[in-house]
Amino acid sequence: MRMVLIAAVLVLAASVAVAQDDKPLANEPVPFPHPSITEVLFHVPQDSEGDPSLDGVREAVGDEFIEIANLHDKAIDIGGYTLTDRGAQITFTFPAMKLQPGEIAVVFNGRETEIPGPVGGATALPDAPNANYLNAWVFNIGNTSRMKALNNQNDRVVLASPDGLPVDIIMWGASDMRDYTSNPRIAFVRPSPKCSVQRVRDTGELLPHKEIDGAWFSPGWIPERVTVAEADPE
Repeated sequence: MRMVLIAAVLVLAASVAVAQDDKPLANEPVPFPHPSITEVLFHVPQDSEGDPSLDGVREAVGDEFIEIANLHDKAIDIGGYTLTDRGAQITFTFPAMKLQPGEIAVVFNGRETEIPGPVGGATALPDAPNANYLNAWVFNIGNTSRMKALNNQNDRVVLASPDGLPVDIIMWGASDMRDYTSNPRIAFVRPSPKCSVQRVRDTGELLPHKEIDGAWFSPGWIPERVTVAEADPE
């Protein structure tokens, strides 16, 4: 019995260590023809710097967002794809729409925010791409509760296909380490980065946005990997 307990502790320690090292569990590409999670803001920066919703007010919950993109060379019908976090505090299902090659969709938590430009929801598409976000398609979950938020220290975002199978997962903090029959792409990022975590174009890895180009976030835009030193030379 003691040996079984020791083994269980070692397994748990190993899973936590993977999370702390920010190493992906799987590097396989997202199966064709699924969209990808390209950016998540779960730790909204302080003060006026934390206003990706562009309404002039930082809202620690409402300014959270998740960005997905079509990185394939053909259109994807994203209707029925879902975004959820651990415990389903955040849940959003896309309405039927075609996301063209290279197009981006940004989903805001939306609590106490006034997002400018065309904005859709779970039951209605935006009237048009939103020029305030480089012509991304912008959605608002319409959350009204401060309790429905991504946790800064320990949470995950799961993009699942219409049949409910996870496709792309981003985790931070300790992991519950499941066996997924759909073999999704899984990556760990650091907790509480004080900026978004962003997938860069040249490598596909997820990094704190400040470490890519010095920006806090970039909803609607996927940057090349440019280091802060390269972007802002002395």
